Amino acid sequence: MRKRIKVTLACATLIAACAGAFGFEWEKSTPEESGIKRDVIEKVFSSFDDDVYSCVIIRDGKIVDEYFKEGYGQSSVFTLQSCSKSITSALVGIAIEQGYIKSVDDYAADYLPAISKSKYPAMKKITLKQLLNHTSGLVGTDSKIWSQWRRSSDWIDFILSRPMTASPGTYFEYSTGNTHLLSAILEKATGKKLLDYAQEVLFGKIGISSAGLGTDPQGVGDGGNGFSMTAYDMGRFGLLFLNGGKWDGVQVIPEKWVKDSTSIQARRNGSRYGYQWWLRNYGKEGYLGYNAQGYGGEYIFVVPQLNLIVVYTSWHEGNVDSYFYNVDKIVNATSKKR
Repeated sequence: MRKRIKVTLACATLIAACAGAFGFEWEKSTPEESGIKRDVIEKVFSSFDDDVYSCVIIRDGKIVDEYFKEGYGQSSVFTLQSCSKSITSALVGIAIEQGYIKSVDDYAADYLPAISKSKYPAMKKITLKQLLNHTSGLVGTDSKIWSQWRRSSDWIDFILSRPMTASPGTYFEYSTGNTHLLSAILEKATGKKLLDYAQEVLFGKIGISSAGLGTDPQGVGDGGNGFSMTAYDMGRFGLLFLNGGKWDGVQVIPEKWVKDSTSIQARRNGSRYGYQWWLRNYGKEGYLGYNAQGYGGEYIFVVPQLNLIVVYTSWHEGNVDSYFYNVDKIVNATSKKR
């Protein structure tokens, strides 16, 4: 069982000031102005139990409505769990654009000496693309060995010292370990700590001021599970992707990377996966969209055809169908683009 880490930040004025400094503050709208049925939103919000901390609905770049559990608000900071993966993926795309990394077809071993020294020949053939789409063939960490891995003294050695479970590129197995290797690769390639790099090339560009990041025992950023920020800043990240990686006229993430990240890169048992984003059809109309998803109920849902974003933070261990069910209800209650 994963342990929930929750942090609250009582400095809303600082966050607001930083937002203004970057030329963007959230505008507010109403369900009526935004073309979303108010009664449906009210029913969704009233269905939440105590494990939902926040839900923010954004359309056309404006906050339509929001829910915060008592004791939480726009300045509360939450660990994103595996929503972190989508951020790390974006950083890989930026690092390629900046020339730190040549392409997704590079071998991971070119950046991590521990892989190049592996006794398993197939491990040396793993590409960055296979880490991004979880087809690396490395031992999966998101299973019964999760706690053992997280308690180990060296997370990277734990992964690389174990035999491959499949040939690279042949089998999808979702694993935070894959993303952690990408985090280590980013730090090697850029010569910067993951959070420092994220603040320089991503967070600072779009006014995310609440972000934090945990590390492994060696100090490598936990890009697979350890980013934290407010629900409002999660919405900023979703809006950046909705706008094709562009913010206030500046291309922050390469447009092609946004497209590739939210296109099918791997499949398994009906699931569709991009570069650290899940792909899905939403509502009765089957609008194609994508979502960042974190253990316990952290979500950034993006439905481009409706210009719609829904952010969740919560802590729920069990069936997660209700999150998707409620988003489908919001989608069904949203008018087509006017």
